[in-house]
Amino acid sequence: MPKVLISVVTHNEAHDVERLLPTVFAQTFRDVLVLGTDNNSEDGSRATLAAAQKASPVPFEIRASRENLGFTGAHNSAMEKALELDAPWVLVLNADVRLAPEFLERLLEDAESPRHARVASFTGKIRRAVGPELEPSPLLDTVGLQMTANGRHFDIASGAEDDGSFDRPAEVFGISGCVALYRTAALQDARISTGFYDDDFFLYREDVDLAWRLRGRGWGARCVPSALAWHRRRNLPERRRLMNPIANLHSVKNRFLLRINNAGREHLMRTFPSTFGRDLLVVGGCLTVERTSLYALKWLAENRERLLQKRAEIQGKRLVPDRELLRWFDGGLPGGRVQDA
Repeated sequence: MPKVLISVVTHNEAHDVERLLPTVFAQTFRDVLVLGTDNNSEDGSRATLAAAQKASPVPFEIRASRENLGFTGAHNSAMEKALELDAPWVLVLNADVRLAPEFLERLLEDAESPRHARVASFTGKIRRAVGPELEPSPLLDTVGLQMTANGRHFDIASGAEDDGSFDRPAEVFGISGCVALYRTAALQDARISTGFYDDDFFLYREDVDLAWRLRGRGWGARCVPSALAWHRRRNLPERRRLMNPIANLHSVKNRFLLRINNAGREHLMRTFPSTFGRDLLVVGGCLTVERTSLYALKWLAENRERLLQKRAEIQGKRLVPDRELLRWFDGGLPGGRVQDA
C-alpha cells in the first residue's frame, strides 16, 4: 500500500508532462504510486508516459482512456484507486507543474500533525512557471482559494511578487486543483453521486466545488509555504477572450453549478444583491460577445431536475450551516486566509 497516490492527467500535454515527471521522481518522499491517465491525446502524451514508466524509480501505472474524461473523470478514477489501495493521501497534479524535491515531504509533515486531523486538503506555496520549459519565476500563482460574495473566486496572491508575505502556514477556504494533496478519508466523506470531483463540472472550478462541499462537511484546508512548486497558469480573467471556447463554456456553466450545489437558502439571500448583478453580466455576455457559451445556459436548463436532485443530496449531507461558512464570502477574512499564530 502506497502512502500517497500521485495522479497526473494529460490531454495533449506531452511536452509539459515530460518536464513534470522528473520532478515527481526526484521527491525525497518515496512511498508513492504514480498513476498517469491519458485523456485520449493526439500528441504522443501516451508514449511520453510509457517512456517515463520505464525509467521511473517508483511504482508507475498508466491508464489510457479512449475518450476525454475531463479533469474530473480522470482524477476521480485515480481517487477511486487510492481508496481500493487504502492509500491515505492523493496528490492531484496538473501536467504544467514542477515540484521542488522536498515538496511532498514538507506537505506531509504538516498534514500528518494530529492538530490537523480535520483538515482535508493541503497545498504549498505555488509560484508561477513560464514558457514551454516551465521555467520558475518569482511571482506567486496560488496560496489558496479566496471566495467573494458575488459568486466569484480567486487564487490568493495570484501574480504578486513573492516578497515573503505568505511564508507562514495558513488556513484557507480551499486549494487550487493544479497542485492539491487530499486526505482520502475526506474525499470519501464528501463524495456524491457524480464523484469526488463533481463530474458535471468536467473541467474548471471543480476544485472550488469540492472545497465548498468539504467545508460543508466540517473539513478544513491549509497552505504550507515551505512546500514549493511552480505552475504555468493559462486561464486568467483578463485573458478570457483568448481562452479556449470550451473552457469558457464550462466556466459559465460551472459558475452557476457552484451555487446550485452548495449555496443554502441563507447564503443565497445574503449574497443575492452581489450575485444578481454579476449573473446579469454573465448572461448578457453569452447573448452578445461570447455566444459560444450560450450552450452552458441551455445545458443548465435541460438538466435542472437532475441538478436539483443532486443539490438536495449535497444539502442533505451538510453539517456546517451557511452562517458559519459565510465568513469566507463576506470579506471578513482579510486576504481570504487565517494565518498561523
